[in-house]
Amino acid sequence: MGTLVLDILQFDHISMAVPALEPQIEFLTKVLGFRFDNQHDSDEGYVGADLVVPGRSAMGWEVLMPNGPDSYLHRFISGASGPGLHHVALQVRSAHQAAEAIREAGVEPWGYRERDEVESGGGVIYLHPRSGGHGFLYQIYSGDPWNEYPPFEDDGEHTLGITAVNHLSHAHPSRTELGDYYEQLFGMKTIYTSPGNGADTGFNTRVLETNTGQLRFEIIEPASPDSFVQKFLDARGPSMHHVTFEVGDWERAVSACAHHNIPLFGERTGETDGAGRKEAFIHPKHTGGMLVQFFWEAKPGIWI
Repeated sequence: MGTLVLDILQFDHISMAVPALEPQIEFLTKVLGFRFDNQHDSDEGYVGADLVVPGRSAMGWEVLMPNGPDSYLHRFISGASGPGLHHVALQVRSAHQAAEAIREAGVEPWGYRERDEVESGGGVIYLHPRSGGHGFLYQIYSGDPWNEYPPFEDDGEHTLGITAVNHLSHAHPSRTELGDYYEQLFGMKTIYTSPGNGADTGFNTRVLETNTGQLRFEIIEPASPDSFVQKFLDARGPSMHHVTFEVGDWERAVSACAHHNIPLFGERTGETDGAGRKEAFIHPKHTGGMLVQFFWEAKPGIWI
C-alpha cells in the first residue's frame, strides 16, 4: 500500500438497485422514515429517486431502477448481489488526488478522465467491485456536493425513528486484509476488534470509524467453514452484508414493524456496564433486497 489517503469530505449517499421504484420508496418513507427529495430520469440506463436518511448522519439514500431492457442494472439485480445495496458515493477534495492514491494502492481507478476535472472543476472515479472495491462499488467524486442534507428528526407515524446510519457491514474472508485497506486508503480508524476466535458466533468482526464520523464500516469474516458468513461468501463473494440503523425508541421501532406486518428475526438483548441494548433484523424479502439491522442502546457507545 502507498502513503496517499483519500481526502474524503463527506459520505454523500448509499445507493440500492431494485426492479420497481415505487414500492421501494414506499418502504423507505413509510417504514424507515426517510424523506423523499426528488426523482430523475437518466440516459445512462436508470430511473433514480433521492431520499434523505433521518437522524444525525446527514446522508442521502438513492434508489435506482432499470429504465429499459438494455439497462446495466438488470445484470446486478438478477445477479448474485442483487437486488439490494449497489454502491456508496463519497465526495473528495480532488478526483486527481484520489486517482493517484488508488493507483499507489496498486489498483487502477475505473472511469476517471482527468480532463473532466480540469474542464468542469469536478470529476468522478470508481473503485470497481472486482478491482479495489472488494466486491462492492464505490463512487468517488470531486467538485460541488451532489447532496447537502442537514440532520432531521423522524416525526412520522408508524416509522422506526432512526437516529443514525450506524454502519455498513462488509463480508470478507479476512478482516485483517480489508481493515488494513480501509485504514490505509480511506483513512478509517479501527475502534473495535472482536476478541477470541468467533466460536460462539461463527464470525469475527472489526469495526472502523470513518473520518467524517457519519457512519462506520464493519467487517465480518467467517470463523468456521459452516459459518453463515462463509455461506454468504460462497454464494455472493465479498460484498456488503447488511446496513445497520440506530433507533431512539425500541418499542416504537418494534411497533412500527408490527403495524406494517413486517416480521423481525435475530432479536437479542444485552447489557454493558449496567446499560441495556437491543437489536433485531428485517429480512431482505421485506426491504427490497437488503438485510436491515436496527438497534437501541441505553447509553451512547455501549452497543459496540
